[in-house]
This record gives sequence, C-alpha cells and structure tokens, in this order.
Amino acid sequence: MGKQVQQIAVSQLKAELLAIVEKIATTGVEVVITKRGKTVAKLVPFSDDVQKPVAGKLSGTILFEDDIVSPLGSDLWDSAK
Repeated sequence: MGKQVQQIAVSQLKAELLAIVEKIATTGVEVVITKRGKTVAKLVPFSDDVQKPVAGKLSGTILFEDDIVSPLGSDLWDSAK
C-alpha cells in the first residue's frame, strides 16, 4: 500500500498550520502544498532513518588520469582533422 498524500493550498496551510503539522506527526500523511494550483512544496513526517555509508558504493565511478598537463594529440581533436 502506498503512502497517503493530501493536497492543500498554501492559504489553507497558513490558516491551519499547527493542526496540519500535528496530523502529519500522528498519521504519517504527506502534505503537498500548492499555490495557484501548482505544487510548490511537500511536508513529510520526520524520520531518524539515515542511510549509513556503504563501503565501496562509489567504486569504479572515478576516473584517474595520470598526466593532465600534456597535450592529447591532434588525432583526438575534431578541429585538427
């Protein structure tokens, strides 16, 4: 079952903020805030769940170049062809 989401206009949020924050805290519902019919923000319940770092997660994602100063060569440049 998916998360429960409620949509609310910013003017209504302004008038009922304390009640809406309490509802989010007790029910876990997410509130999408709109302004003139367009989504501008989302209020979600606070969570202490922090993703722990995973060793090796970025392994293989970094390119190491030995020589960054020397020219690459005219064969690698479209303008030199």
